[in-house]
Amino acid sequence: MRLDERLIEEKTTDGVIDFHKHISKVRKEASSWLKGNDKNGVEHSRRLDDYLNRLIPDEFKEKLKPAEVFILLYAVYLHDIGYRNEQGEIESRDHPLRSKKYILEDPRKYLFDRFPSMKKGEAPLAAQAVAEVCYGHAHESICPLRNISNNFGDSCLCKDPLNLRRLAALLRLADEMDQAYIRLGHLRNSISLPAISPGIVRMHWKGDQGVGKALGDLVQEINETLEPVNDLLTEWGFPKTTVVLEPLVKKSPPPPQEQIDYKEFIPEHYIPSKCHDEKGDNHGLLHDYVLEWLNDPKRKLLAVLGDYGIGKTSFCYKFACDMTGYEYVPVVVELKTVMAEGWREVIQKEVRSRAGDSTPSPVLILDGFDELSLTFDKETVLKEIENLSKTTQEYKKVILTSRTQFFRNEEEEKETLVQKKFPGRGPRSMTYPRFERTYVSLFDDKQIRRYLDLCLGKKEAKKFWNETVEKVFDVKDLARRPILIELIVNDLDAVQNIEGKVTPGKVYRTITERWQEREEQRLPQSIVLQQKEEKVPKNIMLFMEELAYWMLIKGVYRLHFNTLRDAINKYFDNETKDLLRLSLNNLDYQIRNCSFLSRHAQGYYAFAHRSFMEYFVARKLAREIPEDKAKEIKITDQPALFVSELIDPSVYERIEPPQGITVPDDMVYVPPGQFIMGGRDNIRIASLQEGFFIDKYPVTNAQFCAFLNERGNQQEGGSEWINLKTSYQEEMRRIKRDSDRFAVESGFEDYPVIYVSWYGAKAYAHWAEKRLPAEEEWEKAARGIDGRVYPWGNEFDKEKSNTVESKIGHATPVKKYREGRSPYGCISMAVNLWEWTDSWYGEKEEEGKVLWGGSWFSIRHFARWVIRDKLNPEDGNNYTGFRCARTL
Repeated sequence: MRLDERLIEEKTTDGVIDFHKHISKVRKEASSWLKGNDKNGVEHSRRLDDYLNRLIPDEFKEKLKPAEVFILLYAVYLHDIGYRNEQGEIESRDHPLRSKKYILEDPRKYLFDRFPSMKKGEAPLAAQAVAEVCYGHAHESICPLRNISNNFGDSCLCKDPLNLRRLAALLRLADEMDQAYIRLGHLRNSISLPAISPGIVRMHWKGDQGVGKALGDLVQEINETLEPVNDLLTEWGFPKTTVVLEPLVKKSPPPPQEQIDYKEFIPEHYIPSKCHDEKGDNHGLLHDYVLEWLNDPKRKLLAVLGDYGIGKTSFCYKFACDMTGYEYVPVVVELKTVMAEGWREVIQKEVRSRAGDSTPSPVLILDGFDELSLTFDKETVLKEIENLSKTTQEYKKVILTSRTQFFRNEEEEKETLVQKKFPGRGPRSMTYPRFERTYVSLFDDKQIRRYLDLCLGKKEAKKFWNETVEKVFDVKDLARRPILIELIVNDLDAVQNIEGKVTPGKVYRTITERWQEREEQRLPQSIVLQQKEEKVPKNIMLFMEELAYWMLIKGVYRLHFNTLRDAINKYFDNETKDLLRLSLNNLDYQIRNCSFLSRHAQGYYAFAHRSFMEYFVARKLAREIPEDKAKEIKITDQPALFVSELIDPSVYERIEPPQGITVPDDMVYVPPGQFIMGGRDNIRIASLQEGFFIDKYPVTNAQFCAFLNERGNQQEGGSEWINLKTSYQEEMRRIKRDSDRFAVESGFEDYPVIYVSWYGAKAYAHWAEKRLPAEEEWEKAARGIDGRVYPWGNEFDKEKSNTVESKIGHATPVKKYREGRSPYGCISMAVNLWEWTDSWYGEKEEEGKVLWGGSWFSIRHFARWVIRDKLNPEDGNNYTGFRCARTL
């Protein structure tokens, strides 16, 4: 477990500051705070971050309060800011005291501005706590640990007192490990970075006896320095930390381990995949393409990309099996294990197990880059790809697989895997990896039929093809993914009876519920339990949801059985806890018969495929969001899509404003409560505290013209409310000025008004006794609560929106796309015009105001609710309009 995992979902007591997100910002800003400090700069802080993860056993990480972890990690990146004195020069003396001073004098600079202060002009208590821990890393003779508070109170950070003394001891412990290495000077070439584990730190050295004596003196000094640290921490039950010096000798190779047979991981009915390039051009069989790459000594790095469930992992093991007799020894590494152990450790262990220490040419097959973490931001992606590069430089051939949608778009994919520069960051290091890319293709008809022949026999396969695959058009689309065709074949009769359009969500629901039904029928009578006339095994589905959800928020891919009991205690009411405990008593039997969940020999549980985890997360959210019971967390795109299929559309039929309130004409009511918001890497559960009204249609030329005739076309923000001097091709301005009056060109009265600035839109809204919607209000009105891709559902339809694909070339009347209405009844919210909102795009006003919706000028991609844009508030153009909202 990493320390920062303790911060996931944790916030200040007022809910304003998310600990995990805030520490991410601190890590990002630390580079500028520590700039110019070569020895004790940001790399030193990052090493301490890593050392703490290795020095502190998991059980003690759990004992620390989230607020204490937050303060400790904050101090890791601030404790050495005092190395630069008031004159801007590097000075070691008194730097811990200066670090404390700088934090207290300018807390805003160090991101404490959102924490409340007790008195005017006084640093927030959070800043005081971090400053105290930073000062505590000084030598014991300067800052005795027992002079630091072990009962610090800050009701904003935590309701309980915080032990700053313990945090300072932990910081000093990690700092001493690295400072010793930094102080070595010319001897640094004789010693490796410390090998750290709880209780013991090994420093391996090489050289003559003089070097050994000098290093021995250093280690003795370190252990003496650690005495007050150990004295304090052992009172907590923490293992005493000892530093030992060991000569660096060549170790005898470990005894050979029994190799894993890769054939065990190849599906029984394996169908070779095809591949294509980024333009979609067919490259033939993936196996042949990769073999050609393997035989070219000039080509080193290959990224194999594809959608979920498309067969990337099966290919890895099949290709590894087929490499028998080649000069390269295949080593398959499932990267989800890196989360627990680290890049170098996992890869070296697998290489030794498979290829031994003497083999010069292993080919690394690294499967599942997207599974390194269950939640990713762009900075983490770039950091992990560089970690991969450093770890794999010595290997001649490296294959990396990943989900395509792991990258937000093709541009980011290229930036991460191919380009030589980061935009705005300058050149990459020469060691940064540059991958060739190939893409795994969906199954074509021939591959589907071949799979069905193998599974069902030719006669039954032909029947299924003719009666189901060809007749139910969406089944064929689903069957193009190996994971889904396998599920469909296993439960043919149930899939054939799915009502309406067959979607991935319906297939997963059918498969899992059929498994549940079979489980109830086959459960031995000796362990059948009754509760309210229902068999308790039904609650296995709650177990699956809880397991999946726990994995998501913790960022892990497996959990121990005992951890699930903790999850149940935390998330369920007493009645459900009792039901689940009964179900868990029978779990071992049930798990052994579950095709989508596997149990490790030591009692760890993991999903057979990540998509199952995402489906069960979606089940939980689909039940909780309509009831406003979901935790407000970040999720990824696939769970969001599942949720949109699982939430019953009838939730929108029961919506009415509070009693006694009438919905104004041409407006709709949007209730308060939770919903799925955002796109790309920022999809999350959000909530509106109050309901509101929003216009059913965008504001028209006729409506805006009436406003102009009362108020005129005034200047605001450096421009007029509507630009009446500009036109663009066919999309001309349709309001004209005739002396002191304004008039709409005949036939365009019901078209949306364009060329209006944000100031003009806001002025109109005020005149109409309304306001502009905040972006979260606009988004909820457009997509409802369920995270759907388009206002009408998840499938694009050019007949329901005005995009480039519609080939109209200009905006259309506001009432044209009634079939594309949103769940609450709003019309034309998908690509007719971008629409102004009242929200700023970022933290700085100069970034512009948020636009939503796309326009006639956009391709279909912009009709998805992953797209938001921005525009300066004084600007107006031919593809931006607006609609208004009103508070109840």
